Amino acid sequence: MSTKGRAGDMLKSIPQVKDQELSARDVRSEGGLHRKAATIGSILLLIALAVGSIFGDRGYLHLASQTRKSQALERELVNLRAENLRLAEEIAGLKSSPQAVERVAREELGLARPGEIVFLLRDEDERIAR
Repeated sequence: MSTKGRAGDMLKSIPQVKDQELSARDVRSEGGLHRKAATIGSILLLIALAVGSIFGDRGYLHLASQTRKSQALERELVNLRAENLRLAEEIAGLKSSPQAVERVAREELGLARPGEIVFLLRDEDERIAR
C-alpha cells in the first residue's frame, strides 16, 4: 500500500473514532444519570421509611400512645383489684356479723328498729347549697 492510500484510510477512520468517542461519552453520561436516579430513589425511599416509622400505623408515635394507654389500664386494674378485695372483705363481714348487717341497714338504707326515732341532721354545707 502506498503512503497516499494509508493517509486516505486514516482520514476515513477519523470520523469513526470521533463517533466512538461520542458514543463512549454518551454511555458515561447515561451511567451518571442512572447513578443520580438511583441515588435520588434511595433517598426518597429512606425518607418514606423514616416518615412511616415515625407517623405510620405501627410507628413510634402510635407505639408511645399505646404504651400510655397500657399503663393507664394497668393502674385502673390495680385500683379495681383493690376495690374488689375491699368488697370481698365487706361481704365476708356481712355474712359473719349481724352487727355489720345492722350498721349497713341503718347507715345506708335509713332503717330503724321498731320504736326508735330517727333524727336526720343535715350538714351546714348542704343548707347553703340549696
